[in-house]
Amino acid sequence: MMILFIFTQLFFNVNFFTLFLHKINIKITLEVYNIHWEIIEGGVYMVYGIIDLGSNTIRLSIFKYEDGKIRLLQNKKAIAGLAACVEGGGLTEIGISKACFVLNRYKDILKAQNIENYSVFATASLRNINNREIVLNEIKERTGIVPEVLFGDEEARLDFIGVKNSCELSRGVLIDIGGGSTELVLFENGEIKRLTSIPIGALNLQNKSVKGIIATDRELKKMKKIINNALDELQWNFESNYETMYAIGGSSRATLEISKELFKIPAEERSFNRANVKEILNRLKSADVKDYKAVYKIKPERIFSLSGGLVILNEVIKRFGCEVINISKDGIREGYFIDRIIDQMSDKEENNEK
Repeated sequence: MMILFIFTQLFFNVNFFTLFLHKINIKITLEVYNIHWEIIEGGVYMVYGIIDLGSNTIRLSIFKYEDGKIRLLQNKKAIAGLAACVEGGGLTEIGISKACFVLNRYKDILKAQNIENYSVFATASLRNINNREIVLNEIKERTGIVPEVLFGDEEARLDFIGVKNSCELSRGVLIDIGGGSTELVLFENGEIKRLTSIPIGALNLQNKSVKGIIATDRELKKMKKIINNALDELQWNFESNYETMYAIGGSSRATLEISKELFKIPAEERSFNRANVKEILNRLKSADVKDYKAVYKIKPERIFSLSGGLVILNEVIKRFGCEVINISKDGIREGYFIDRIIDQMSDKEENNEK
């Protein structure tokens, strides 16, 4: 049976409505996001929400999956700064309240768009605290949500899956600088060689090292020492010939935006080089207020994490001899969606066919 309806001028108050007619393998989809009807016979179609409860930002991504392709429909970001709400190793009541407020707001967004299917995961925001079970119980009580807490190596693996979805990976380094941790993946021939997670991120590094708002030269050196000690503890045989780096996370994206503004990099470009990172750091530690103000005015919302993220990025670049840093448009949320949702759905379909 094949029915085709196309209406191009429809206006509704809801965003998505999907009706699956499983028995005859026909699916009718009303997608008001682009104001049109789709009716598809066979195939797999899905609209799904992913909430990423991070140490600095909490993000909501809404994906559309159809014909084997993922498309980002909507992306929301809230800077909660949970890594700065940790005292004595535990997340404070202020941090818990911030997290629950954003989670409930995102639930309202999903409900308004009739999206019932979504997942929530947490990274270092909950992984690195000593009152995790208490916090999880409070989140469940206040929001009805039980986030999946990802281990560090698993976070790094999902990062790689996400980046590989949109980038041709051969040999290089993948870095994900978050607010409370940094994930590293070495890959060769498009496959993971080594991966790890370091419990040091842009926000918690800067929060512990910087007394004021702007990092001094001495404080930048202190952060440099901390991250290098953490890299030494990995006991990796560092090879300084990984020319290409792929980066995800807010610190790396902010570095790209700053580089575009300061060094006249074309707007459509998604990469910068190690010299750009070094020059930005030089401006941050300059005695001339005009130098560091020129950096912070580009990304003022990152003032409490930017110098920490740049120090981490620069030291990893030097360790592996990276020359070019590419910013991937896909990251852990795409990796989670692929691994936890799409791949598992495919596995179930294969098992049903056997």
